[in-house]
Amino acid sequence: MQSDGVVQVDHHQFSFGHPTVDTLDPIAHGTLIDVGDGAVSFYTGIAYGPVRVGVELLDQPPTDAPQEDWEVIEETTLSATHAMVVSAADGTVCTTIDPVPAGTYQVRAHARGRDSKYGLDVDQIAEDYLICLWPTSTRTTDAQVRTLHKVDSAWSPEPQVDRPEPSRKYVYIRDESGEVITVAPRSREALAVRSVLHTFGGTPLTPALEAIYAARNVAGLDRDLVDRVEALDDARQRVFARWCVHQAWERAGLVRSPWFRDRLAEMDAGHPAHPDFIASTAARNRIDADPRIRLTLVSGLPASAELVQQYEAMQAYARSMYSEATPLESAIEALRHTAQTYGMDYPELFARARSDFFGHHNTR
Repeated sequence: MQSDGVVQVDHHQFSFGHPTVDTLDPIAHGTLIDVGDGAVSFYTGIAYGPVRVGVELLDQPPTDAPQEDWEVIEETTLSATHAMVVSAADGTVCTTIDPVPAGTYQVRAHARGRDSKYGLDVDQIAEDYLICLWPTSTRTTDAQVRTLHKVDSAWSPEPQVDRPEPSRKYVYIRDESGEVITVAPRSREALAVRSVLHTFGGTPLTPALEAIYAARNVAGLDRDLVDRVEALDDARQRVFARWCVHQAWERAGLVRSPWFRDRLAEMDAGHPAHPDFIASTAARNRIDADPRIRLTLVSGLPASAELVQQYEAMQAYARSMYSEATPLESAIEALRHTAQTYGMDYPELFARARSDFFGHHNTR
């Protein structure tokens, strides 16, 4: 019997298992899943947004060959002492998918659509996942991840040179003295910071901001600045989006590459987004391969995990340059990803926005 639902992806991940299980120390890795003690973590193509997930519990192993209409299929063994559910990275459970009783299971994970919007923050479902599982006596300590079928390129196993790995073991906050410190993601301190951020500066989001998911990520950081951006006319909102992209690319060092400098010049001249950034992994591959660009980690925004700075800077362009994006959406998306490019130094960016952009007329 199969049940289905929609789960929100955060930082390219969601999980299947008990929502309180630590997924940071897996037993085995794949290109679609990692398996650990009591949970399987999924690698998605999108960075943030909804995906469709189905879970099918079988009485015995399937007799049919793996379905070729899926783009990647991997299999492993999973053992859990609690009922298993599909949940987001923050522990939010998808309630429309039936829990699976505790036990030891062979798990076959399927996915498609991971290449279509790789690395993007989406509002519409672009990826599908299916989890098939059946009872087994195999010990989890012996578990491996086997790739049965793979035609997508997302999370391909080829090693990337000098690619730092962000940690999800901690998030960043400021202590009472203003110093940046790290705490556990679900610690009392982190939860308190998130609670304050979710008040959006003490004022509910306007309907226009409510319609833009990225506004939730920045309104709590500086509501006055976000309101100023919303009050701009359409043309000035586009100018602000371009201003943010410049700040992000300069901060992350993408401007060291002539190819990326050319993209800024095209953007400023009013050209549409370069195709390497839209529904493609080509721009990210350029970043990985360019010896002039060094990949670095940056602290997350308050109560968030660290990120690869250059990928976030890339997103400031990609998310703000969609032809379908409204001027306000372009401005807010660019501000969100540029702030994430700065990490806990985001107040420096916001101060510069006030002085460089709102302090006098800037038409760059």
